[in-house]
Amino acid sequence: MSLTFIIWFGVTLFLLVFWFWSTWIVIRQHRAWKAYAQKRKLRFYNKGWMETPSISGAIDGYNVSIFESEHSELDGRSQKRLSAIEIGLHTGLPVPCAIASAGMVPVVETLDLRQEFKPNTKNWDDSYIARTNDSSVIAHYLEGGRLEKLLTLMKTDKAWVVVIFLNETGLLRLDTPLPLDNPRDIDVLVKQMLNLAKALELKSGEDKDLLRKRLQTASDKKVLDIDEDLLSDDIGLELEEDHVEPEPKPKKSPSKTDAKKST
Repeated sequence: MSLTFIIWFGVTLFLLVFWFWSTWIVIRQHRAWKAYAQKRKLRFYNKGWMETPSISGAIDGYNVSIFESEHSELDGRSQKRLSAIEIGLHTGLPVPCAIASAGMVPVVETLDLRQEFKPNTKNWDDSYIARTNDSSVIAHYLEGGRLEKLLTLMKTDKAWVVVIFLNETGLLRLDTPLPLDNPRDIDVLVKQMLNLAKALELKSGEDKDLLRKRLQTASDKKVLDIDEDLLSDDIGLELEEDHVEPEPKPKKSPSKTDAKKST
């Protein structure tokens, strides 16, 4: 038996095993997603035998979507397929904001958010990212246990998590490379995300408190800008007072003797 045949046989066997395993995973995923959709009375969309299905509907008053997502690899030449769960939030914030774990950092970096915010907690990982246009408002919003509940979900094994507030709407999303081929696993993740979504919602009157915080920050910034302008003007005045131009000496009128000499 030649070496070439052994290599060919080994590669062929590996590809066949990989194909059967992938097919079995897809079949299990189809069954699990369909069973979960039926249990929660959600819409199930079958896109084909070898395609990942999708689910949409409402649970506990929240719009929930489960589907296949794609993320570009670091080299930009290939795509990584993940399973995604999205939950739409009912309330938004007076300022845009995005908080994400490591896998979702490239998504947040594409948003027009000018301030990077780092929460003061030991559970915050340096691979995470939080960006906004007003750090003081977000710091006030994340108080009361919201941040810790969000970090608990972000620390889920093999999970990429992001929460985004834009244009007074909010979105909570989790992506995972796992196929989620067990209805119980899907149910556990969705329930955990729903509990977090409820915690992220603004309480009665909280939107006014956050708006006052935003206006206060804007007012403080405006006062600071005015003070800097006044300081600049004062320096200019001092320079003008220190620099005194010498008075020109009066010219002498020609005397009679000088006039005779000139003639």
